[in-house]
Amino acid sequence: MTNTARASLVLLNARVLTPSKGRGPGPCHAQAVAVAGDTIIGVGGNSIISAMAGEDARTVDCAGMTLIPGMVDSHCHLLAMAASLQGLDCGPAAISSIHQLRQVLQQEAGATPQGQWVRGFGYDDGAFSENRHPNRWDLDQAAAQHPVRLDHRSGHASVLNSQGLELAGITRDTPDPADGVIHRDPATGEPTGLLLEMAGFLRDRLGVTRNPAQFDRGVESLNTRLLSYGITSVQDAGPSNGLDRWQTFAQLQERGLLSCRITMMAGASRLSELQRAGFVWRLGDMWLRLAHVKIMLTFTTGTMAPDTEGLRELVAAAHSAGFPVAIHAVEREAVAAAARVIESEMGSILAAEADHPFSGPWDRIEHCAECPPDLVDLVRRSGAWVVTQPGLIYWHGDEYNTRVEPPLLPHLYPVGTLSRAGIPVAFGSDAPVTDPNPWPAIYAAVTRGTRSGATVPPVEEDGRVDVQRIPVREALRMYTEAGAQSEGTEDDKGTIETGKLADLILLDNDPFEVATADLAVIRPVLTIIGGQVVWEG
Repeated sequence: MTNTARASLVLLNARVLTPSKGRGPGPCHAQAVAVAGDTIIGVGGNSIISAMAGEDARTVDCAGMTLIPGMVDSHCHLLAMAASLQGLDCGPAAISSIHQLRQVLQQEAGATPQGQWVRGFGYDDGAFSENRHPNRWDLDQAAAQHPVRLDHRSGHASVLNSQGLELAGITRDTPDPADGVIHRDPATGEPTGLLLEMAGFLRDRLGVTRNPAQFDRGVESLNTRLLSYGITSVQDAGPSNGLDRWQTFAQLQERGLLSCRITMMAGASRLSELQRAGFVWRLGDMWLRLAHVKIMLTFTTGTMAPDTEGLRELVAAAHSAGFPVAIHAVEREAVAAAARVIESEMGSILAAEADHPFSGPWDRIEHCAECPPDLVDLVRRSGAWVVTQPGLIYWHGDEYNTRVEPPLLPHLYPVGTLSRAGIPVAFGSDAPVTDPNPWPAIYAAVTRGTRSGATVPPVEEDGRVDVQRIPVREALRMYTEAGAQSEGTEDDKGTIETGKLADLILLDNDPFEVATADLAVIRPVLTIIGGQVVWEG
């Protein structure tokens, strides 16, 4: 389809993956794309598109490479990822014991001015030879003259040393916050430094602990990484996102430090604050816009928090304010509770005679990590989207095979079962929990393969094909078109069609022709956002 506008950018000699009857990008259907300003104005053959070029148009010869829509990461944590890129890597590949952790922290403290924070990211207690979390005394041995904070790879636990606890005002007399746990020595009652589900608490108590120059470097590094992966849009799922986070994102975009489009979820605890400032559902533009209300549903305290009635109240409050919700639900019990509450609440809305301020897209269940067959129909009946992370199968699947009870392994991040049940699914990375590169995640969705070459669950002797595998076309759709649908922007992006935003990536390999084992190493060579080339590899 074409029009008579003059193009400012033309891409010729490409294999253009255009949508096919709602099934996502398919094999080559066009050779070229014309762009005027930030919008696609033509998709078709080389001769037709060439004739649309304006006098000063830039022409890109794609040399037969594959052109697909820009990727949408539908669940990530941008600022945490930026911070992690400038902090100390404490992941399993770097550190395998608390003894080694102390040594590395000591070296880092020696290079850090006294009194400044030492930050580490991605530690995994299960990967340490001691098979436990580090504690304040471990960190004190390494850096007694600095406040120290380590963040668990899950993002749901942190460890502070004694100086860090003091700055946060945490003592033996500090009560646990409503949704978190201050771990304590059973003999003395003293805080051990391990804090569960307390990121928001620490943010309120400590304020900004980052070095501004170092933070800017982290954001710049993150921006380059996202663009090099072909990620042109992200949905930030911070559970404490409020007016301050919105302003930070706006400033980072204005300063040119972040190039991607951002859809920001609103933390449930910050919704009133945003409303008082005049924020409503979908406020903003295609660069920065407000989306779902993020609700955390966890089992950190040993029981579900919030309880079912509390969850129902949070969902109803968001809907009454005109917002859909995105409920963090990892464990099967949380998935079940989220689905039941969403089904009940949406049923009440649809049955109401009067108009209701809430309008789609539908609510979401984030992660849905444990979803055995008995829960699939419940999730389907709720009408919720599932935004999940198959990349965790790639990055952490080898550990799942040794730590997770075998009957549950086939039902971790069950994208195949969910999709066949008619449940709408989109993909995200949950970065910094995993690297935001979408291609290992696509590989895992198609193969259930881990980075070691194993599968989750391990292949049985009869060579049974895992039911969670999905076709390449479907996996691509979940990172493009479905990503846009999950935030309600499908009319503007997610596919290569006339009238949509020119967010495009040119790949070094065709995902429909490359060997399956090579899906994980596909790389963009060109990333375009809004008709502007923002990265070239």
